[in-house]
Amino acid sequence: MSQSDRAEFITEVVTPLAASLGLAVWGVEIGGAARPIARIYVDTLPGTEEVPSSSEDEMLPQGVTIDQCAELSRLAGLALDVEDPFSTNWTLEISSPGLQRPFFKIDQLRDYVGREVDVVLSAPLDAWPGRKKFSGVLKAVADEEFTLALPAATRKAEDPEDVTIAWPFVRKATLIHHFPEPGKKPGGKKDSKDSRGTRGGAA
Repeated sequence: MSQSDRAEFITEVVTPLAASLGLAVWGVEIGGAARPIARIYVDTLPGTEEVPSSSEDEMLPQGVTIDQCAELSRLAGLALDVEDPFSTNWTLEISSPGLQRPFFKIDQLRDYVGREVDVVLSAPLDAWPGRKKFSGVLKAVADEEFTLALPAATRKAEDPEDVTIAWPFVRKATLIHHFPEPGKKPGGKKDSKDSRGTRGGAA
């Protein structure tokens, strides 16, 4: 089973478990070498991002909680131990995507038009020989491609101001979040919740 097949399989197993807790699977990463790591990113289900406050008119944001991650880790661990996606010991991690969230599908980009995105390609584009990394403001998202506006500091004067990238060329895409400079705004707590567990597999 390839890494992409494992990620798809884990997504199928965990999606209904996450939904039972009011969560949606944002994506799955498979990493590690001697001991594989399955990182499952979860977000709130659509329609559950906000909850009523004490005021009848005001709504407060409701994010992924540590308790939800811990319970999903327990449920997913039990289910995946039975299904056995790995042939050796492996580690399960559950967390929210965080402020600098990775993107796993092009549809996930649509809500972030106007935000900065960092992209690493699997191979250079014909119009940009030798270059596999781009950072810029997301201008548009189509069915299978998206466009970034590139800042002048990251391109030559003769280079185009925009780059259009087909999603199949993307190896990694991540939202860029600008943290406030020290002293300008009080720091907040880390956004990402994490629950980890080590799983066993067949030798």
